[in-house]
Amino acid sequence: MRSLKNIDMLFLDYANDKNLTEAEKEITYFLIQKKLAGETLSIRAAANNLFVSTATIIRLCKKLGFSGYSEFIYNLNLKVTKMLDQEVEYVDSIHQPLIDAVSSFKQNYKQTIDSLDETSIELFLAQINENKMIYFYGAGFSTLFSSYFAKKLELFGYYVSNSTTSDSRAIFLNNIQKYKLLIAFSRSGETAKVLEKVQIAKDKGVKTILFTGNNKSSTAKIADIVFTVLDPTIESQQEFEVTSFESNMFMLIDLLLIVAIKRGIVKEY
Repeated sequence: MRSLKNIDMLFLDYANDKNLTEAEKEITYFLIQKKLAGETLSIRAAANNLFVSTATIIRLCKKLGFSGYSEFIYNLNLKVTKMLDQEVEYVDSIHQPLIDAVSSFKQNYKQTIDSLDETSIELFLAQINENKMIYFYGAGFSTLFSSYFAKKLELFGYYVSNSTTSDSRAIFLNNIQKYKLLIAFSRSGETAKVLEKVQIAKDKGVKTILFTGNNKSSTAKIADIVFTVLDPTIESQQEFEVTSFESNMFMLIDLLLIVAIKRGIVKEY
């Protein structure tokens, strides 16, 4: 498709406003096609391929504004070279940033998985095996994670509630009493409302699991179980920067669910 587009662009560049006959258009198109394919034909070879005389090709070249066939081919070679160089530059401008991003994402994902504590995974599995009613809480973009995890477990037969910072403290206090397990998400681990809800849950004897990007945060210090996803913005605190954090969090959730399924704790319907 890209070569066809190049042929059309070059053809229009040469043939526009030249009032070429159909035969002349075919010759021009043929010569451009050969050059794009990396072939440079002598005028006699071109004439033989086209079943025309060399004089016909020379007349066409003059009609296109050149002194003869050699000058036309020289000009065509310059145009094709420039066009192909621009294509390579365009592809590189996409390819390299993509390769860099994939490499960074993979490295961050590996660090996240390597840092997983198997003891924490065992404790997590024990909690979701024991508690079929789970309360989820998230703030800001972290509500995406809490909603995703809650919906997944709901599909597996769990009774879940999913709350956000838009819900009042009174609503949380009323609802949390029905549960024995709270799963909270906070990227920074310092969101005041998340910290407050985790503390309330602990005070009421509810087990707490935190998913975060900061295992040294205030919330991480009080949660019973902590899962940390590497956050490239933890030092810059540019949380709106596009990084691997979000996609790696979703993958961590799915990995934990896969382990739970393999252990027979969660059953797929």
